[in-house]
Parts: sequence; structure tokens; C-alpha cells
Amino acid sequence: MTIVRLQNAGKQYGDRWVFRNVSFTVAERERWGIVGRNGVGKTTLFRTMTGEDETTEGEVWRHPGLRFTLLKQNRGEQSAATVHEAALEPFADLVEMERRIAGELEQLGAEPDPAEAGRLLKSYDRHVEEFRRRGGYEMRSRADATLEGLGFPQDTWGKPIRALSGGELGRLRLAQTLLAQPDVLFLDEPTNHLDLRSTEWLEEFLRGYPGTVMVVSHDRVFLERLADHVLHLEEQTAYPYTGGYESFLDQREARRELQRKQFEQQQAHIVRTEAFIQKFIAGTRTKQAKSRRTLLSRLERVAAVGRDEKAMGLQFASGGRSGGVVMKVDGVQCAYGARVLFSPFSAEVSRAERIALVGPNGCGKSTLMRVLAGVARPERGSVTMGTGVRPAYYRQDFTHLNPDRKIREEVAEAAPSLTFTELRSHLGRFLFSGDEQEARVGDLSGGEQARVALAKITLQKANLLLLDEPTNHLDIESREVLEEALEGYEGTVILISHDRAMLSSISTRVWAHEDGRFVDYPGTFDEWLEWSARRKAESAATATLARAAEPKGASTGSASAGGAMSKNEIRRREREMQKLEARIAEIEERVGEIETALGDPALYAAGADPSRPQSLAAERDRLTAELAESYAAWEKVGEELAGV
Repeated sequence: MTIVRLQNAGKQYGDRWVFRNVSFTVAERERWGIVGRNGVGKTTLFRTMTGEDETTEGEVWRHPGLRFTLLKQNRGEQSAATVHEAALEPFADLVEMERRIAGELEQLGAEPDPAEAGRLLKSYDRHVEEFRRRGGYEMRSRADATLEGLGFPQDTWGKPIRALSGGELGRLRLAQTLLAQPDVLFLDEPTNHLDLRSTEWLEEFLRGYPGTVMVVSHDRVFLERLADHVLHLEEQTAYPYTGGYESFLDQREARRELQRKQFEQQQAHIVRTEAFIQKFIAGTRTKQAKSRRTLLSRLERVAAVGRDEKAMGLQFASGGRSGGVVMKVDGVQCAYGARVLFSPFSAEVSRAERIALVGPNGCGKSTLMRVLAGVARPERGSVTMGTGVRPAYYRQDFTHLNPDRKIREEVAEAAPSLTFTELRSHLGRFLFSGDEQEARVGDLSGGEQARVALAKITLQKANLLLLDEPTNHLDIESREVLEEALEGYEGTVILISHDRAMLSSISTRVWAHEDGRFVDYPGTFDEWLEWSARRKAESAATATLARAAEPKGASTGSASAGGAMSKNEIRRREREMQKLEARIAEIEERVGEIETALGDPALYAAGADPSRPQSLAAERDRLTAELAESYAAWEKVGEELAGV
């Protein structure tokens, strides 16, 4: 069922059109990814769809009674006192009903008149049933699970709202938006401020969301895993596509190629027609020439395929070759007040390595990066730079930029020898032209400040880049440019980022924060993800077996205090092993069927169910995880039986 429809919709501010001729429909339970360069009107489009803003032209139709909730990038402070109270704000009417029910119960206990007690009991029963029907008994568990999923452990639930950081406020607003559970969930860059674990939790939550989801995001992996439709805003309009993000890229290129051919054919037709008109307008075929001129004036012109809107001309200047050992980290430990962020960490960094620094928010990644950059001292340990190392440090909070300087002045500091013309040309490659270069750094948006920081760091001729969240505030196109520049960079990189596509593309090594310490993994980000998943599956399988092996009583036939198995226990383990073998064979067969289905072109043909590939891929991922867990359990049982 169609729930939202736009027909030739357009929005104008003053004499500037944000978008025009936008037409598409949204149906129940669809997942839409909204993509496009910063400033093209994605948030404006959201506001027109919800009715918060009116279109200048065209029509926006919404199904009657539709409930919207829009997560904005910026919003006012919450009225609640604590994190947990704020999470319950979407249930304000249920919380009030809960208080009323508690009051009625108290009255019942104190009412001596049987008739009045009977009346109160009926009212109490009616309110309890309504409370149950509307999900009152689940509201607290839903709020708790959402807070946990978005990175608020239980010991933070009593934290005052006024004490939250900007990132924490962003995550709390996201929790409130999800808990409101509207018919259509509009999310404007929801993965901002989320670490990798919380982003994966959000993906899973949204895949199972009972309503429709429309999300603006620059996270390519997030879009590919979630979206079954993509809306791309470019050239002051919007183009809808069916399928995930990778499918969108292929379809967009096919559409552009078709448009390019149609434009060329039409231009050739126009040239021929104009030549005919010019030749015969005053001659023997005047009538035909005038007729063709009339037809030409009425011709609906095919737009030229615009080149992709300008992207940064990003390239890191060479800083010369450093020694083979770039850095030695010796027993570095950092703390925040009395709280130890991570235990002593040691590592040696070699030339040209690409290290991904990953872990949950607040674990100390940025603190460690500041220590590596030499702008902070560790509580314990030391960092020693190698021979010929020239580091450059990108800070995610932009505190290394002077807000009172002009853009031109700030970037010039990195390369004083540049001429005025060379500096202007360099800033132009970062999309700052003309008078824009004279703007104050402090007056810029986050995306503009990110471009200033990158423009500056590329002039520093560093052979060691220490990059703390350089992808924040960048749109997809700019992230891809940065990714390409890092792939071509000959120096060493240590990178903090939540952009999984970038981490997958460039990393050769991972420093991952786990259980209060950094683990040094000698492989790529994707290999580390697989390794981590296996470890979790093995740990879960071991815990399951340990629970199963716990004595149930004196006559259970479990292992004796000396560790020997009884005959009954051996037979039980053998049966368990047979069940695991059967399940493994069953899973492998089903995974094979899914892989065959995913490779069938008919699955993606026109008219096919667009959600089918996504559901098959999700089933495959779930079964693959179960397969790893089953193998781990099978090996564990086999080892125990081998020792008998």
C-alpha cells in the first residue's frame, strides 16, 4: 500500500530552487536510503514529506492518519533529568497511566466500602487491560534494550542530561526516535556518534522495524545492508532506484549512459533541423521550414549528463621516506581521572602500514591518538618516533584550527612558501573559491571545517598520518575521494573511523579495544571482523557446553570430581555430537541453496520481489554464524570424548 507520494514536487528558497520535478512513491515497510552531496536538499525533502514544510510546486500526498517521527541532526535540550527518564519520554502517556493504576491500587487497599471498592476494581481492571494492550509492560524493557544497543550501559542511565556530550545527546535523541515507533521513521544521518557495535545493532533493529524507514546516510555499508530502495538527489532533482546501494551505483551509471546517448541523438537532430530551417526559411520550402521551427521550439529537451558535482582534489604530498620502524609504543596506559581507559599497550609500527584503530565510544581511541601525536602524555609508558618520521595529526574536534582566522590564513600556515596564486588554486581544489576563502573558520559548517583541515594536512608533507575520524561531516563522494587518496599514499597511516567501507579498503592491521585493553591484530579490518565473530561464536559455544555439563544432581551421571566421565555421560555426549553433525550438514546444504539463489539473475529481474535478495542474504549471514558456533561446539565435544 502506498503511504507517501510525491508528484512533480519542488522547493524554492528566494530565487534558488533546492529541488524540482521530484516524483516517487513510498510503500509500507520499505527501507529507503537517501543519498547526495552535502547541501543538495536531503533534509529539506524530509521536511516536505512530513508536512513540516510546504512545497513550492507539485504535490505531496500522505496516507490519512500516518504518524511520522523525524530525527534531526540538531534539536533542543530534553526536559527529562536523566538518560533513563529521557528514554521513557516517548511513553509519557503510558508512564502516566502506570501512575494512575498504582494510585487506584492504593485506593483499593484503603477503601472500606464494598460498593465503592467494586467500582474502583472495575476501573482498575479496565485501565490494566488498556495498559497491557498498549505495551505498557514492555515499555521499560524496550527502553533498556535500546539504550544498551546505542551504547548506554546501565551504569550511565542515571547520568544527568546536562552532563552529556554532544555525541551522547545525539545517541539519546536517536533512542527516543526509535522508541516512538511511528508508521514512517525518518532518520537524518543516524550513524553519526555511533561506534561499530552500535551501528550494527541499529542495522539489525531497522531491518526488523515494523514500519517504513527512510534514512539519510553517508555510510555505504549501512546503506547496502539496510536499503531496498535508494533516492539520489543530484542536478536539483531526485532519482529513485530499486535495490541496495551497490545496485543503485550500477543502475545510476546505466541511466546516465542512456541519458548521454539520448542527449547526443537529440543534439544531432537539433543541428540537422536548424540547418534545414536556415537553408529554406526564405526559399521555396518556407512553409516546411517554419513548421520545423515550431516543432523545434516545442521539443522537450533532454538534459546533458552533468559531470558528478565537484569533488575535492585531494592528494597527500610526499614527506619523504622514513626509517623502517616508524614508531615504538612501549607500555602506554591512559586514564580519565580515576578510570583506566586501557591497560598497558605495546606495539611497533613499520613503514607503509595502514592501522585501523577501532573500539566502542569512550574506550580511549582518541586519547591514544593524542599520545601518538605527542599532544598528550600517557599515564604510563612512552612513544618513540623512528628516524625521519614527519607526522601530521587530524583532530575530529577541529581544535587544531583557529576559529578566528580566515580560511586562506589558516591553510597558508601549513605551507608559508606558497604564493598567493598557488594558495588560491589549492583551496579551489577543496571547493573554496573566490570570496569563500575569506570566510572565518569559526563560521563554517562541520563539512566545511573538515575540508579546511584536509586542505591544510595535505600541504604538510607528512610521511605518517594520524587521522581521528576524518570521515565525519563528509558526504559519500568526499569519503570516496579521501579513500582513494589514502590508497595512493606512500607513507604510514593510523586511522580512527566508523566508515567500515574505508576501513575495509585501506587497513593492513587492526588495533582493537577489547575488555579494557588494545589487541594488536595482524590482518585487515575484514579479517579482524571474521576473527572476532569466530571468537564470539566459540566463546558462546563453550559457555553453552559448560552450562550443559553442570551437575544436575547426585544421580545425573555427570563427570566426577576427578574429571572422569560416566558411561551415561559419554553416551550423552556422543548423541550430542551426532545432533551437531546433522545440524552442520543441514546448514551447509541450506547455505549452498542460498548461494545458488543469490547467483540467479532472475532474482534481480524486473518485477521480482526487491526484498528477496536482502532476506536471503540475511538468512545466509545468520546461518553462517550458527555454522561457526556449531563447528566450535562439535570440536569441543570431540576433544572431550578423545580424552576419555
